Amino acid sequence: MKETKRGRSVVISLVDIYTRWDQFLGPLYALLSERTPEQSISHKRMPTMAQHTEFVGSRPHLHWYEILADGKSVGAIYLSKQREIGVSIFIHQQRKGYARAAVLELMRLHPGKFLANVNPKNEASIRLWESLGFNLLQVTYESPVHRS
Repeated sequence: MKETKRGRSVVISLVDIYTRWDQFLGPLYALLSERTPEQSISHKRMPTMAQHTEFVGSRPHLHWYEILADGKSVGAIYLSKQREIGVSIFIHQQRKGYARAAVLELMRLHPGKFLANVNPKNEASIRLWESLGFNLLQVTYESPVHRS
């Protein structure tokens, strides 16, 4: 997939994680460990590698890809069974157009309607989805554990 970013070409490819998921455990775990509280919507604490391995092995998403640029892993993207897109780019590879190119390629491969869940503090992600024509649907709140 080729996407233009500020006058330069961004070329990425998507590699199906489920075909060789054991080889992608390390990069996926590294991506997860880089997430800040502003980026995360699902993790309150880092899982162990054993928990991560079990999660990936359970095939939790409809489609899950490693994002490659120049043959190197730059991140991962998935399409959930509810057609939610999740994309994560390694910190040292951010702001290079890889997330946008990967989202466009995922949407090309799997046409239809899409959703994206975003932490409201993740301004970069909000800008990405808005630039791709996504519209805000809801704001969801979570209560702390309430004990009687």
